[in-house]
Amino acid sequence: MRHGKKGKQLGRIRKQRKALLRTQAVSLVEYGRIRTTLPKAKLLQPYVEKTITRAKKAGMNTYRELRKDFNELTVKSLMEKWAPLFAERKGGYTRLIKLKPRTSDASPMAFLEFSEKPKDEPKKAGKKAKPAKPAKTAKKAEKLKSEKPKSEKPKSAQPAKQ
Repeated sequence: MRHGKKGKQLGRIRKQRKALLRTQAVSLVEYGRIRTTLPKAKLLQPYVEKTITRAKKAGMNTYRELRKDFNELTVKSLMEKWAPLFAERKGGYTRLIKLKPRTSDASPMAFLEFSEKPKDEPKKAGKKAKPAKPAKTAKKAEKLKSEKPKSEKPKSAQPAKQ
């Protein structure tokens, strides 16, 4: 029996579960929102909340503690971007939005996202159109105009193939 054991196992051993939580937490910090299965999101939510709470205590010791679990860019993003955003809050840094089940295997899906967005991040309104690259083609056209045409030998001067 699993007396006193909290948290789901997700069909993984401890090391795999820990690695899964770390990678998903890194993705959440980087993108601000991830789409995953509902059980994984429910397991990840308290992990991220505790990490944000830890990051709010800015200092070298906190940096070293977070550096044990995450890479340097993630720790920097946590401490400089997300922790100041939630400085006044005492919890509830993330929200869970349930989605319709996945079509392939009917797994319940969910979005896990931060409850606030940084002010420097623009709102995304659908897909962005790719900008045209006229500068590159203009440079090429200019280069071709400036180059002197190569002088070709007349065909009669070339040796015949045998």
